Amino acid sequence: MCHKGFTFLEVVIVIAVIGILSVIAVPGMSAFTDRLRIETTARTISTDLREMKMKAVLDRSDCVVFFDPANNLYELPGRQSLLPKGVRFGFGSGVLGPPGNPTATPDEDGVTFTSNKATFYSRGSNSMGTIYITNNYNITMAISTAVTGRIKIWKWDGSKWL
Repeated sequence: MCHKGFTFLEVVIVIAVIGILSVIAVPGMSAFTDRLRIETTARTISTDLREMKMKAVLDRSDCVVFFDPANNLYELPGRQSLLPKGVRFGFGSGVLGPPGNPTATPDEDGVTFTSNKATFYSRGSNSMGTIYITNNYNITMAISTAVTGRIKIWKWDGSKWL
């Protein structure tokens, strides 16, 4: 007579193996989600800056974005954006700036715009500066604006900007 099914011992072993694999995988998933979170934040800030640049030209009036590193937020005309949990203005250890020509440690608060204000002018130009963001895994990204209006996202690889 043949009985189909699993013994209690087999079920316990499978559950133990799944538990061990889960414990091993969770830290890797956490680092992955944190990396994804900072990359998404950099793209969001870049998109918001591009939106303000277009708004300034279309409305024929200057637009200002105010960065508040102490509270991890930035203000656009009519709305505030809070940085997600685990992401903050600033940079990791060893980071040099500005991204196009790294020669010195960036501004301590992570925002190089004068008075932490990025201004977009009605003729399509803007103030120059860089916003640095980092996370708990020492990943640092930067969003820079050139006087010509170019907005670019950079990532620090530990020795240079990519």
